[in-house]
Amino acid sequence: MKIKLLLTALLIPLFSLAQDGCKVLLPALDSVYKGKCKNGIANGLGEAWGKFYYKGKFSGGYPEGEGRAEYPDGTIYIGNWKKGMKNGKGTVRFTENGKIVEKTFMWENDLKQKEILPAPYKILTQRNVARMRVYKQGGNNGVWFNPNSQGGVAGDFEDFQLSGSSGRETLTNPKFGYEDCQFPFKGSIRYKAWNKLRTTQFEILVEIEITEAGNWIVEIQN
Repeated sequence: MKIKLLLTALLIPLFSLAQDGCKVLLPALDSVYKGKCKNGIANGLGEAWGKFYYKGKFSGGYPEGEGRAEYPDGTIYIGNWKKGMKNGKGTVRFTENGKIVEKTFMWENDLKQKEILPAPYKILTQRNVARMRVYKQGGNNGVWFNPNSQGGVAGDFEDFQLSGSSGRETLTNPKFGYEDCQFPFKGSIRYKAWNKLRTTQFEILVEIEITEAGNWIVEIQN
């Protein structure tokens, strides 16, 4: 037991020296480094402190690949790096007028090139759906579900359920939905429909979240 304790005591200083001797070549992060090394240079996963804090991948002494940076003013960058500079897709999180704002850009050599805007809608769930089309079409703010069977408008579906996070529910075959919606809007439609030969019944389920205002049509082909 004493021998093991002695070996442990000897190894701890050696490990500390190895960490101290591992260099980050980016001047803004050359104060303290903790992580993997190769030939005395930061390489692999690690953390570094300096003019800002970085945690992520290193290569050849520089942040390279996926990493997260935290700056003194509270700004956070999460994304891709190349040779110590922001390159590729990355998201910036900062506070503006007391609110947290998050924006994603394409970067090149630490400079923003193009903002990547979020998709106006997201399909959360789709079950037994062959094809689906989501688009805006004039009118006021609303979300309309248009269920179709393989042979045309599904006028004989069963166990119909409709839900929406806002708006006035309106049931008008072949469209069902909500008028005067507030966005972001989250809604779903669920029903059972027969195949063409009316030998088998399927449960159709679509859940969608829409963030952009407009009059939205959700066409469902089962």
